[in-house]
Amino acid sequence: IYAVQSVLKKRIYIGQTKDLDRRLQYHNNGLVKSTSKDKPWELIAFQKVESVSQARWIERGLKKSRGKRVRWIEERSL
Repeated sequence: IYAVQSVLKKRIYIGQTKDLDRRLQYHNNGLVKSTSKDKPWELIAFQKVESVSQARWIERGLKKSRGKRVRWIEERSL
């Protein structure tokens, strides 16, 4: 699970991937539809988990709750 932030607009995007470096390149090359207009992006936090289902569960919780998202980012900030 990862959080990236738009350098220009300070917008934060939460996602999940098996290859963090490749996914960050996708964001910065405009290949992710939901983030293509706010590039460039920088990685601000990440968490490694054991399974895809666990990652989906955590990602969903972070997207639903601003408080959880803020705490999660603070705890895992780079």
